[in-house]
Amino acid sequence: MKNIFKSLAYTLLAVLIVSCESEEKVIDFVFENTQNGAFLRITDFSGTSINKGDTSSSASVTIEYGGQATELLQSIDFSISYTGVAGNKGPVALTTVTPDQMGTGEFGNPNTSYSYTLGEALAALGMTANDITGGDRFQLGFTANLTDGRSYGPGDANGNIGAVGGWYSSPYALTSSVVCILPPTPGTWTIEMSDSYGDGWQTSNASGGPGLQVIKADGTVFAEVGLCSPYADSTYDCIPEDYEATATIEIPAGIGLVDWYFPGDAYAEISIKITSPSGNVVGEYGPGTAAGNLALNLCNEPVQ
Repeated sequence: MKNIFKSLAYTLLAVLIVSCESEEKVIDFVFENTQNGAFLRITDFSGTSINKGDTSSSASVTIEYGGQATELLQSIDFSISYTGVAGNKGPVALTTVTPDQMGTGEFGNPNTSYSYTLGEALAALGMTANDITGGDRFQLGFTANLTDGRSYGPGDANGNIGAVGGWYSSPYALTSSVVCILPPTPGTWTIEMSDSYGDGWQTSNASGGPGLQVIKADGTVFAEVGLCSPYADSTYDCIPEDYEATATIEIPAGIGLVDWYFPGDAYAEISIKITSPSGNVVGEYGPGTAAGNLALNLCNEPVQ
């Protein structure tokens, strides 16, 4: 029996040794045939939302070079690309930065900052603001070029390097989504209004209350519409209908940004539909809409 145990022990030891030698050979092969690359980690950024209505709206990024010797860095290329309703465009080159144009980061590595405006991105891609809409994306890409001919950019980020939150996190890109903060399109705006109970609008109180207001940037009320309430005299020029009516508002060019303020639906009876001069339904709000500025979808409106 002792001989059997000895034989088993020797066999297990031999298997363990062979296994360890095999693992070491695999590890040696991996290290010998793996080449580490350069990474560009983001240390600061802004502009993850960029406004369709403002060509000066911008995005910026500060990046730090690492992963390879500083003397190997030849340059960093910045490019812009677009994905959205107009299809996929780019990447298109924006600029190239060389080490002599860079600063030094917190850990002694070369760093640099770059920013672009929506107008610059559109010009580079051969587009206009009317080609884009909310939810479209611009991607600022950056590529590290080394003196030995290697380059590392947006297409080279694996799961570890591209991981969000790690010190080495390096997606080699900053993505900005398009939002639509626009002045109202000049012309006739149509507001369809209804009350399901048939007693006009009671917005902020049981008697009546204010109507839907268009408020200019300086705080003045430019226009106000609504259904009159039979329970109290209205303080604005409401429409004396109980169930439904349509109002129009003439908005001139150059009015600037405005808020569409609704004072609330006291009894969950009020419905509103807003149509722009372009024919776009920019907002529909059902019974129970809370007090506050209405979120109009202006993304399909022409940029003034």
